This record gives sequence, C-alpha cells and structure tokens, in this order.
Amino acid sequence: MALVLGIESSCDEAAVALVHDGSRVAAEAEASQADDFAAWGGVVPELAARGHIAALPGLIERVLASAGARLEDIAAVAVCAWPGLIGSLLSGVTAGKVIAARLGIPLIAVDHIQAHLGAIHLGRERVAYPLVGLVASGGHSHLYHCSGPGEIQLIGGTIDDAAGEAFDKAAAMLGLGYPGGPAIERCARGGDARALALPRSFRNDDTLRFSFAGVKTALLYRVRGPLGRDALALDERGLRDACASFQLAIVDCLVAKLLLAADLHQVRAIAVGGGVACNTALRSAVEAAARGRGLEAYLPEPRHCADNGAMIASLGYFRWRRGEIADLDLAPLPTGRVGPRARPTSDVRGPTSGQT
Repeated sequence: MALVLGIESSCDEAAVALVHDGSRVAAEAEASQADDFAAWGGVVPELAARGHIAALPGLIERVLASAGARLEDIAAVAVCAWPGLIGSLLSGVTAGKVIAARLGIPLIAVDHIQAHLGAIHLGRERVAYPLVGLVASGGHSHLYHCSGPGEIQLIGGTIDDAAGEAFDKAAAMLGLGYPGGPAIERCARGGDARALALPRSFRNDDTLRFSFAGVKTALLYRVRGPLGRDALALDERGLRDACASFQLAIVDCLVAKLLLAADLHQVRAIAVGGGVACNTALRSAVEAAARGRGLEAYLPEPRHCADNGAMIASLGYFRWRRGEIADLDLAPLPTGRVGPRARPTSDVRGPTSGQT
C-alpha cells in the first residue's frame, strides 16, 4: 500500500494530506486565510505566500501524527506546481522538494485543475472513464474530456468570468462579503429563484462556451435600478430572492453545458470539481440531470471540492504509477497545463512533469 503526501498551496489555502493508493485518505489538514482576506475583498498574493511558509511545516507534522505515520513511511510526495499565484506555489513546491530530496523519494508535479477532477477518486474504488468533467471555481469554469486520471483535454469554458468569480462579485454588490459563493448560497435559502429574470448566456446554443459577465451585469442593474431608478429592495426578502435567482442562473448554465458536452463526446459519465462544486444547488441539479439521462455522476465530497491536499496526493499517485516523475529543479508556473492559457510542454523542466 503506497502512502503519498500531497501539498496544495496554489492560492490562499495551505493544505496537506496523506492518501493511500490514490483513494483512501489517511489524514489531512489545512490552514485557510479566507478570514484574513475578507477585509480586503479578495486574496493578497504576498500575504498568502507568507502565510503558507508559516503554516506548511506544522501541517505536515499534524497529518503525520494524525495518521500515526513517520516521514520515512511516505513513498512519494506530490506538489501542486501550476497554475496559481507564483509565490504561493513556490512555498509548497519548495517544501515538497526538500522532503523528496531528504528521503530520496519521487517528486510528482501536479496540475491544480487536473487535481480538482482527480478528487473524484477519493473514497471510490472505481471510476468509469472516459468521462466529461467540469471544473468550476473562483478562477476556472471549463469543461474537459477525461480519458483517465490526469489525462484530460480542454473542450470548452468561460469566455470571461469564472462561476466562482461571478459569485464573489455578486456577493459584493449585495453587501454579503467575501468569499461570495458560500454567502450567496446561505442567503438563497428560502428565496424565490424565479423572482428576477436574469439572463443565461449561451444557454441554448450548441457550443461549449460559458459567459457569466452578462448575468452579473444584469444583477447590478437590478440592484441599482435602470438609470438609477426603481432600485431593488434589499430587505431580507429582496436579498434572498436576488441570491436564489442569481444562483439558479449560474447553475442552469453549468449543468446545461455539462450535459451538452456529454452528448457531443458520447460519454456515459460526468464529473464536477472545484470550489463551486460545494454548492448544494449545483450538486442536486447535476445528480438529478444525470439520473434523467442515465449517466454516472461523480462529485467529490464537499471538503474535497475546495482546494485541498488530498486531491493533490490522489492525482500524484496516478502520475507516479505512470512514471511521471519531476526533477528536483522543478519550477512552479503561474499558468497551467490544461486551461485556456496552457503552456507548451517544452516550457516545463524535467522529462515528464508537464505531461497531461
């Protein structure tokens, strides 16, 4: 049984986990800086990197103690190497390289976006491939065709805002604070999701494009009122209705394009990962749509949808089994391997660390 240490530090979450054979979580721990950044309305990159440097040693000690394991029991160390904030990534990659060098064990470079879909292996003995996967988060809303864990191809996505970004901006408009996704979901409970007629861009076309700028702007106009007149009443009822309507518009678009992608690529399984996959309305809609189409639906547990170390360890295990080992001069990259701004494989140091 192979024990892999996973380190995630791409943005404002420092997370570490120990995972057996890519599926069974032995222990995990994280240090979130969300509360620290609430006053700023978003992540401050320099502060995030400093927070990771302070947190990672203690997190590694904590997961080892929780699992009853020693550092020498680790068979490989997997690190999130791209995409993300470069200072944050550097903290985790450096920690991983030190451990790999000290123990003489393989270092595995993991793509953060791939890992969000790889999280569907956690707690599951079997996943049916090929499948179509959606990664919906604060920075990404894209669709992928997946032939195996970490073997994915971009097939569509947003042309402007990500879904999580749209939630953050909508929450700011409504005075709900940061992070916006959980705030919108909480406020939407008991609201009338049909109260506001908000647009669903590209909802009924035959492309795999998302656009969330329009629904965000439409909400802004409703809040302020057209030409500054007849503004939306932001009492408790008005807030709940606005949040429920906005949430439904986002969910409708995500689910419609996920199903279209499954049809176009003739797969019988779909998956959703990323922080937005914590949203209860989205999870329920995906599961209901899958049942209606006779599709298998894979959703990670909510705790493994947001950034976490277990997803890094899981995908790292499968990359390791394929012989995809990174060199100790691995350099983190702010852009990814599989997103719309993916870098060519030749940009990555090491013979296999950039493979998809």
